[in-house]
Amino acid sequence: MPTAHRPPRQSAAQIDATFRTSSVSKAIEEDTLQKSVLSILLLLATPHAACSQEARAIGLKGPVYTVFTETFSGSNTNPETSQGSLFEIYDKEGYTLEGFSYKPDGSVWVRTTYDRKGSTIFGYTIAASAPPFQSSSVRNITDSLGDVIETDTFDGEGTLISKVRHDPPKQDSSSIVYHSQETDQNGTTLTREIVEATDPQTGLTRQTVTSNGQLRSDWLIQRNPDGVPTKDKIVFADGSYNERHTKRDGTTVEDRYSPAMNSHTYQTTDPRGNLVEVVQQSASDNIRCTYSYDDANRPTGQINYDSAGTILSKTTEEYRFDSHGNWIEKESISWDTKSEPAQKTVIGTTVRTINYY
Repeated sequence: MPTAHRPPRQSAAQIDATFRTSSVSKAIEEDTLQKSVLSILLLLATPHAACSQEARAIGLKGPVYTVFTETFSGSNTNPETSQGSLFEIYDKEGYTLEGFSYKPDGSVWVRTTYDRKGSTIFGYTIAASAPPFQSSSVRNITDSLGDVIETDTFDGEGTLISKVRHDPPKQDSSSIVYHSQETDQNGTTLTREIVEATDPQTGLTRQTVTSNGQLRSDWLIQRNPDGVPTKDKIVFADGSYNERHTKRDGTTVEDRYSPAMNSHTYQTTDPRGNLVEVVQQSASDNIRCTYSYDDANRPTGQINYDSAGTILSKTTEEYRFDSHGNWIEKESISWDTKSEPAQKTVIGTTVRTINYY
């Protein structure tokens, strides 16, 4: 087995762009590239319960052991143009064991270490050197069946700052109820209840979430005879909502409404789950973005339009691959669509070094 260590800077690379957000941007410039790197680092330092092997989930192929990723501004991979880097370690099943994010100068920004067995996470520790990250650790206590019954969160000094107790679910023929109690370091307790009930005749499911008796969300889910969701709408306490509908061809259309901004964000995903269009409408904005992908679901481009349909910005992605089919270099290209022919500028280069078991 190869030794896990931070490779030399010249073998740098960036995490797969599968972690694409649905936020709308009017243009993609170099400062946007820097923000995207920060978002990736935030993802690395925000662990979540795994539902599948993380390596596979972000498109990695083969028995991946470590991935070192670094992003540079422009086409020059000189260390002086570095935007930061990541180093991730996976077990043989593809689950993340440890992750490091580095500042552009190569110093450690945040380190995340997992205590786990496969998809079951017993806890994790975040060691941060600077904002926006904060050092902390989390321990999950499980029962004999492996279900989490308590989650304890500690700050960087080891002081308990939050304890969440999960009661065993109460279930009957048509509904299930979950209770949890969260107590902070001041002794204040928040009781959360989730009630989910399904009508066996119509297949309509309703899930409500309350905190200390106050309704937080109300979610209606319509399923087809096979139990697959086809429509759903979740309404939150502030009046905002998300509403989705899956068409027969597998395309999903979603409407996200924000009463605070009086805006709607409509997004469309293809049958493979890829975001292909986002439209944001408000009193002051009407922006449309489209996204493209290759056969392996890797992002290949984005075009942003104004309300009149005029192209505001266009970017594409070009890849180079290793023998396992994993990309090891990616160029982000901005196109000047006002020139004829369109002129391209490389605004970012991502290099990825992958070691295998």
